[in-house]
Amino acid sequence: MPISRRKLRANLSYSLNFLGWLYIGLIIVWLGLRLVFFDQFWWLALLNTMALYLFAPVVFLLPLAIGFRQRRLVLGLAIPIAIFVGLFGELLVPSFARPELTPQATFNVMSFNMLWSNENYDRIAQAIAAAEADIVGFQEVRPPNTAALTAALPDYPYNTFQKADLYHTVGLISRFPIVSTQPLPDPPVERGLEVVVDVNGQLLSVIVAHLAPNNMPLFPLNQFVAETKDRYTRRAAEAETLRQKVKNRRHPTVVVCDCNMTDTSQTYVQLRSVLADSFQEVAWGLGHTLRIGSIPFPLQRLDYVWHTDELQAITAYVGESGGSDHQPVITQLQFAQK
Repeated sequence: MPISRRKLRANLSYSLNFLGWLYIGLIIVWLGLRLVFFDQFWWLALLNTMALYLFAPVVFLLPLAIGFRQRRLVLGLAIPIAIFVGLFGELLVPSFARPELTPQATFNVMSFNMLWSNENYDRIAQAIAAAEADIVGFQEVRPPNTAALTAALPDYPYNTFQKADLYHTVGLISRFPIVSTQPLPDPPVERGLEVVVDVNGQLLSVIVAHLAPNNMPLFPLNQFVAETKDRYTRRAAEAETLRQKVKNRRHPTVVVCDCNMTDTSQTYVQLRSVLADSFQEVAWGLGHTLRIGSIPFPLQRLDYVWHTDELQAITAYVGESGGSDHQPVITQLQFAQK
């Protein structure tokens, strides 16, 4: 091998070794800060929200380390790989240990952020029909559009909407009779609704919520930090309100939510302390629901169907977008046998 090529290879090997161990060190520091502080600092909360993508460098570093025969670096990269498996392995392996289910009537619940500017009601109706949903919780309904939306869905005779602002009304449509409806306390939940539905003689509480958005990049750069702190503070307060409401529930409860958080966020842990995440419970895969621009695949899991332990999830999956920038989540549920 010519000296110049040998020198180039040596330089590349050195750079790879340096960058690889720097990355491993940063991942260890992030994990330590996460374990101690979780989302207490705005910048750490952002890192936790995008935790999945912190592991993207492994995809490039590992084959390069193998190619350059850097055995120590290959072994070192086992650390971020192990952390990744610990955080996401449950989603990436099918669940074979399912609870035994007693055959009975089931019902399908859908969480659907339909996008405030989306007026393609044919596509919306097709997405709902494909899911065979019995109850649909909506986020981002414009108040002037509720009549057109319900007219496109004649198979759902029961509906209720809670106006929040001109773009972010939440609402619910149902094949089952609505017994009562009330808004969630505002503050802190600006966009939330609790509906009691009679499901074949059994009362079911359905909470529809749209938590504080991640729209910080829309603000000028000098406002980014303040807006980020505000969003995470508001979302934590909203999640705590939902948690307390579920703890004090009178009926079996489903929460359909554009939660604007990923499953590596502290607010996710708050809700999971009292609710089961139906997708993580019975489905597998990343379950991403948020689409951004022309990127051909969804990038984050922000939409959820949660349920209390009086209910059992049978199936869960991500549905068709219906023209939205979010894909809906659909869960088949049944009441648990007492």
